[in-house]
Amino acid sequence: MQYPTNILDAPIATELLAFFDENPVNKMLSFVGFDLLTFDGITDEAASVVAESGLDPLYLDSLKLLSPEAARRLARFKGGFLSLCGLEEMSPEVAAAIAEYRGSVLSLNGLVDLTPEVAAELSRFPGLLTLNGIMAISVATADALVPHRGDLVLDGLLHLPDDVAEALSKHEGKSLSLESLRFMSDAAVQALAGYRGKLEMMTDGE
Repeated sequence: MQYPTNILDAPIATELLAFFDENPVNKMLSFVGFDLLTFDGITDEAASVVAESGLDPLYLDSLKLLSPEAARRLARFKGGFLSLCGLEEMSPEVAAAIAEYRGSVLSLNGLVDLTPEVAAELSRFPGLLTLNGIMAISVATADALVPHRGDLVLDGLLHLPDDVAEALSKHEGKSLSLESLRFMSDAAVQALAGYRGKLEMMTDGE
């Protein structure tokens, strides 16, 4: 099969789903699914087809572009795991749309910058939110993540300033993962000690 490598449209998405369903071997390929063909973007119509595909987990990690309407349609996906790790940036409008997803896990590990506006929208997602591409966040962004009620994974953070640690310690979710931290001050450690959920982290020293 020959497909373009830029935009996934509805006819191509439909044909690919039929291909995945042809035999058990192809069905196994569906676990990496549409990423096999590295589509950079997706049309709104294709987003609807994919959201109704029944694939779970659904990996769309090759997507670099996502419109608010496509995000709204993908948010209707009924499966438990949605991965969009190819997105390196996100507008508040796209964040608001994708936060409507009600599965268990939303993986956005490709984001390298997180504004307070985007963080505020993503905090409305109630499940496990992974943002492992974020290496540093501001106090304002940390404050915007506080209302998130699910598990929050920020395993890309390498250093945590005292004021950011204080803000994250107020996170209202079930757990907070900071596995990549390699240095924290005593004040930051003390702040995180007050976190009410499950805290996961490893440090090499103080």
